[in-house]
Amino acid sequence: MKDMTERQAWAEAVKRWGAAATIQYSPPRSPRRGRLARYTCKVGNGAAGGSVIEGQGYTWREAFDDACLR
Repeated sequence: MKDMTERQAWAEAVKRWGAAATIQYSPPRSPRRGRLARYTCKVGNGAAGGSVIEGQGYTWREAFDDACLR
């Protein structure tokens, strides 16, 4: 399955969390993967004035799948 574009990820986040939705893309700083690597995509709920990460992954789909598990 093809990953989402940033625009599609934003639409999905708004659908899930409303106006408080947040998404963040951080390009990888190194090719390292695994437990200590930083995730490139984060999605969350910015309710209550803060950014709460609901899910994270190497792709937008992984981040939203992670959010479903929580």
